[in-house]
Amino acid sequence: MANDALPFRYEQHLVTDEDLLGWRVERAADGRILAVFGPCPNCGHLTRQNVEESVLTLDYAERAAGAGEATPAPLPPPTARMTRICDCACNVAHANGSAKPVMSCGSWWLVTIALDEGAVVPVRAATDASLLPALRAVQEVTTAEESRLRSSAEKWIAAVTALVGLFGLTGVVVGKDAFTGLSPWARGCAGGAALLAAAFAAAAITQSYRAAYGWPVVVDLGNDQLLTTWFAGRRTHLSQAAAQLRRGVRWALAALAALVVALGCIWFWPRTAPAGAFVEVTRADDSTVCGTLLDSTTERGLRIRRPNGTVETVGAAELGPVRIVNSCAGGTG
Repeated sequence: MANDALPFRYEQHLVTDEDLLGWRVERAADGRILAVFGPCPNCGHLTRQNVEESVLTLDYAERAAGAGEATPAPLPPPTARMTRICDCACNVAHANGSAKPVMSCGSWWLVTIALDEGAVVPVRAATDASLLPALRAVQEVTTAEESRLRSSAEKWIAAVTALVGLFGLTGVVVGKDAFTGLSPWARGCAGGAALLAAAFAAAAITQSYRAAYGWPVVVDLGNDQLLTTWFAGRRTHLSQAAAQLRRGVRWALAALAALVVALGCIWFWPRTAPAGAFVEVTRADDSTVCGTLLDSTTERGLRIRRPNGTVETVGAAELGPVRIVNSCAGGTG
């Protein structure tokens, strides 16, 4: 019988199967459990409790294996039942000592829901009190899952930006001009080290950000076995996150070492004179002089060193067309 005069008091109400005889399960068209409803065991008013079969949480490593709880004889096995916390949400005013009453009597209790649609008694009193910490964790995660997802996404934006910036830095370090004059071995060493640095840095950022913020995944909590497994894995995430952070630091140091190798190859490897730095000058009498252009000692002439080492000056009066060539034919011009 409904009790409108019952004052608000937040406390656990110990229920029995008889207290829940009038409770029913609301299911979707595919049989998925949506909610349970019935009279509040404390105040007697009709109340309804939504049931979440999965939660969005942060996965810090591979799923930890959890051991199933021993199943009391009267209840279905853990894989065939679902235990949840029910809070009175009767939407009936209950005095709480203030001018504004509370639309609930404040009681909460544990129920076990049979997953089998043909169960004669679909909602029963839960007897496994050891699940309470896990159930409270489910409530916490369910309440904050949207903000967790948004916060994680915002932080991963910074991670992606850092990755793009790293590739930009690598491009500057090993740009086209940086390889000018380097031997093929030096180019291969610098380019390979730069690629390794980018890969190591990507691994470092991924490991570090996953240690700090995790990865959003949907975890199935459709029965007590899955709930116990999820809770066991959740309690070990700190040690997993610490291991990921250590790996992230090591990858970052490896990336730094690879970049140092790339820079060392570019800065300190001996360089050769670039090919194709020859000019061919045609005189007024159609003779040509080919070689490397030198600094002029006068204002009206070009000084050219031929491939054989001799230096020739072409005066302005006899200067004809000048063009850049890859080599000097015959080696003498």
